[in-house]
Amino acid sequence: MSELSTVTPNAVAAQPQTIAQAALALFSPLETEVKTLAERYRDVAFDMSTPKGFKAAKDARLELRESGRFALQRLRDRTKEQLNDCKKVVDGEAARLIEIVKPIETAVDEQITVHENKLAAEKAERDRKEAERAQRHLDAIAKIEGYAAKAEGLPIERIEAGLTYVREIDVSAAVFEDFAVRAAAQKDVTIRALEKMIADARERAAAEELRAENERLQAQLEELRRHQAPAPVPAPAAEVAPASQEQAQEQREEPMTERPPAAVARYSGGRAPRALAPAPAPAPLQQFEAGATAANEPIVGTAPTLRIGEIAERLGWTVTAAQLRALGVEPAGTERAATLYHEHQFPLICDAIVRRATEAKAAHAPRLAA
Repeated sequence: MSELSTVTPNAVAAQPQTIAQAALALFSPLETEVKTLAERYRDVAFDMSTPKGFKAAKDARLELRESGRFALQRLRDRTKEQLNDCKKVVDGEAARLIEIVKPIETAVDEQITVHENKLAAEKAERDRKEAERAQRHLDAIAKIEGYAAKAEGLPIERIEAGLTYVREIDVSAAVFEDFAVRAAAQKDVTIRALEKMIADARERAAAEELRAENERLQAQLEELRRHQAPAPVPAPAAEVAPASQEQAQEQREEPMTERPPAAVARYSGGRAPRALAPAPAPAPLQQFEAGATAANEPIVGTAPTLRIGEIAERLGWTVTAAQLRALGVEPAGTERAATLYHEHQFPLICDAIVRRATEAKAAHAPRLAA
């Protein structure tokens, strides 16, 4: 890079003696230099895609400025200070020479500016794509989180289907990239929430089913009580035949435990029992209650083993301890939450059910006759 602004006093003295000519003569050496620079870089297209080309463009711009425009500006300023009366001439000449080099500088600067803008645009595009990628993963994670809220109030079948769908969501790094850990954690939280919803729904359904069954059984029990037939009035003693009196006496003396129970077949799997023999004729309710008291008395040396669930299985329908108490049969004991009876109480239970049904039938007989 040459320094064109160094002009010695002797060189100035050798120039024409007028002030204007002397001032213009100072720019003569620079004119040749700036023309050379202008021609050197005119129409030069630098390869901005490579660091070497980018550096060459910057070097060219620096040379065009320092050895061209800046050199002329420095000479202009010094000349104006020395030749203030000739400043208009100096300004015009400087402007003329600047116009020679400035378009070239502008062209080079435009190439640099275009490349810098390109780099900035590429960076902005990379930032935009990265923001979209991150937001896409965040939206997917939020969608997984929202499945729990969407399941509120839905039937249990749909919640179970949603749970199956969430379990099959792929939260690996191949899908969620650097958000995989966060997605997996949210998936686990959603699965636990859906599992709790299903468990709660099942508990509510079971409680509702039990409540409805209890109401149904209670209604049946109340219906049986309302239609329970009163004990038959005994005939006058004078009108009873001797044979009838003897039979009645034998019946009163016969203990309840010795009366043959109705034969009932045992079934498993919840099937209804089937009577193997006709039930005996019903006895008065008071007589049954007297026998029930004896049957409820514990047998020395034996432990109750018959659970109320097994009784229901034998009968083929649901039965509760409260219903058995209403029939005159008391529990023989408990084991944890289970209600236990003696095996010898089961025939009494069957007899009680038959008698209760027969009494209800007898109570409605007058209505049928009418």
